[in-house]
Amino acid sequence: MAAPLLELREVHAGYGALEVLKGISLRVEEGEIVTLIGANGAGKSTTLMTISGLLKVRAGEVLYAGVSLRRLAAHQIVALGLCQVPEGRRIFSELTVLENLELGAYTRRDREGTAGDLEKICELFPRLHERASQKAGTLSGGEQQMLAIGRALMARPRLLLLDEPSLGLAPLLVQRIFEVIRELNAQGTTILLVEQNANEALRIATRGYVMETGRITLEDEASALLRNPQVREAYLGYE
Repeated sequence: MAAPLLELREVHAGYGALEVLKGISLRVEEGEIVTLIGANGAGKSTTLMTISGLLKVRAGEVLYAGVSLRRLAAHQIVALGLCQVPEGRRIFSELTVLENLELGAYTRRDREGTAGDLEKICELFPRLHERASQKAGTLSGGEQQMLAIGRALMARPRLLLLDEPSLGLAPLLVQRIFEVIRELNAQGTTILLVEQNANEALRIATRGYVMETGRITLEDEASALLRNPQVREAYLGYE
């Protein structure tokens, strides 16, 4: 059997003396949308940052297509096709929309492919095309989220890590973001999604993990988690 596209084996990580991840294990198969849900402070964002190489693994292993990422720098991991859209977007506010998108392709050398991908992103997010020469800091929250996703797509990721993509957005924009996630997955991008809107996340996901205080406490098909009484009460707001 082929190795999962992403696999975490008993991973420990944290900040200084604080251990946040306490031996978590999970996997993401090629072609899936997998969602990671849990309360604030559970360690979800720390998990993505550890996968991306922004935090070092203290113990355990992060494997991408069967290869350990433990000794790779963050930019080397991006070059392998694993990209993160961080919580809070973290766009370059003083640069234009186009310049932000071009920065997303900094690991690539195929100019024709880069130009083609830029065109596809502008089709996916027409608003970015309209505002290409505008400073990114002047965009609305929804537009900035589109830009953050577009910037990551410019690296042509095989696996996309999304951290709270709907946070702070109006309901109509939330729906559009989830539509985009579905579209990207249908086009072949595998996705690991951290999302406070657990209801919507589980509706589009293949499988899900529940995280509590640095540990994975539950794993199941997304449809089963939607029906799980504990998950419904704790994370979906109904019994």
